[in-house]
Amino acid sequence: MSDLVSKFALRLDLHQSLFHASVMKKIDWFVDGKPGSQIYYRPLGPISVAKYQRGLTVDEERLAHFRRSHKTLTSYIEPGLNVVYDHGFSVEPFAHSTTSLINLALSEKKLLSSFSQKTRYNIIHSLKAAKISIDSIPLPKLNADQKATFFSLHSEWSKRKNVIGYSRELLGSVLTSFDETSTLHLAYDQHHNLQGSLLILTSDSVSTYYAAFSTEVGYSLYAPTLLTWQALLTAKNNKSDIFDFGGTYDPRYPRMYKKWQGFTKFKAGFNPTTISYPPTKLRLFW
Repeated sequence: MSDLVSKFALRLDLHQSLFHASVMKKIDWFVDGKPGSQIYYRPLGPISVAKYQRGLTVDEERLAHFRRSHKTLTSYIEPGLNVVYDHGFSVEPFAHSTTSLINLALSEKKLLSSFSQKTRYNIIHSLKAAKISIDSIPLPKLNADQKATFFSLHSEWSKRKNVIGYSRELLGSVLTSFDETSTLHLAYDQHHNLQGSLLILTSDSVSTYYAAFSTEVGYSLYAPTLLTWQALLTAKNNKSDIFDFGGTYDPRYPRMYKKWQGFTKFKAGFNPTTISYPPTKLRLFW
């Protein structure tokens, strides 16, 4: 295991942060436990459903007590990188089953030189062309107009791509739950029309690529590439030392990830270190 991966494995996963717990509460889930061992559950009458995502450990005795207490119909356990958990059935995950990391301790010059030739060219050429400008706004400072245009872009992108995407309720909860080190990057053309966005969430000095949307015009102007480059620089400036590029295509779950090939290729241009999480397990009943 590389130094970068070892360091990342010891960090508090985004799903285990107080920020994410706040999001879950706003969308009507309950939280049991403290950061590092938070279990999210939703009552359904006399029973409940639960998910335990990327905990630093999995205490089987505590989990058994939780399942009995809350009469869980289903409990999904998604282990962290250093966790071995062999109980239950292997199923498709909720959180992404791979992740890809970039070392932000590198200088800006070394970071740029680590990318593929095509990605470097797209960044440098697009910066010189100056057809895209990027506003990087800490989440607590977003105004109503910025939120509205972001939501509209997501809606347009979802329809064009024919994907469900994120619910408005979830995105709204995310935007109001994270602190000033989490950032929404907005890419505008020369007429100040929004052509792309990238939402970065930060916890425990790890900045995570959470949600990205673009118009067709934005793709032609390399807005996703410029947004990512700006996000890396902003994360460094905000004292993050790891950039978590999030999920990529995972051959263990080909049906689930069949539409992920395109942005997996896009992310590969930044030459991240890709790693896989242990399989997700399902425990039935209590």
